[in-house]
Amino acid sequence: MTRLGPRDMTALTILAEMYGAPMDVLARMLGVTVDRAARVARNWTEAQMLAKQRVTPVPGRPWVFPTRAAVEALTGRATQAWLPTPKMAAHTRAVLELRLALVGLDLDRWISERSLRAEVGPTKAGVARPHIHDGRFLTDAGQWWAVEVELTPKNLGAARKAMAAAVRAAQRAECESLVYYCRSDAVKAVTTDAAASLDLSSGPKVRLRDLDAELSSSPPRPGLRVIEGGASDHEIPQVTDPNEGKAG
Repeated sequence: MTRLGPRDMTALTILAEMYGAPMDVLARMLGVTVDRAARVARNWTEAQMLAKQRVTPVPGRPWVFPTRAAVEALTGRATQAWLPTPKMAAHTRAVLELRLALVGLDLDRWISERSLRAEVGPTKAGVARPHIHDGRFLTDAGQWWAVEVELTPKNLGAARKAMAAAVRAAQRAECESLVYYCRSDAVKAVTTDAAASLDLSSGPKVRLRDLDAELSSSPPRPGLRVIEGGASDHEIPQVTDPNEGKAG
């Protein structure tokens, strides 16, 4: 039986919350080389915590992602199996990189989109799903900020509608701010225009930040907490997932 320590459990919990990661981002998370991260991933796979598949949805390193059974064990919530696809790979990577830049491995200071989606639960037919942020994080000042990561520009109408919904969701969650991390001048421009077209005089502050500047200027933060169980190693029971690797 494979023995996994607190650092393994912390990283696996983050992967479960964030869906998955390419091998180079996993290496950065662990503070090791890509080759070492690949060996760690093999150990996690042997423990049946990671899916056996190593897919490359976009050019670059292959991705690792937890099995459905592992996600449910780590998060305590029922979930669907997940597989990285070209359509979502860039966004999933960017949100994970942003989380690591903002809060490092601290499990208490980030609420993932996957967790927020589970809280909302299924919606009835004909009822619009409430807006779900890309994440929320606890700032050094002790304030919760909602996060939106924008990689490609929407048209102004769509951007305005999405921002209005994101503001309402942030207000319901009692977030102090809603911060847009944008990539490219075109994304910044449409986000700025959308904000200018809305009445934002009350409620959470809407902020605009450059995603790549945030990622390049933020040094890796040390992990501040591991899951319950103290410093001793954890033995992970053998889990099987009949839906392992299936998209869902």
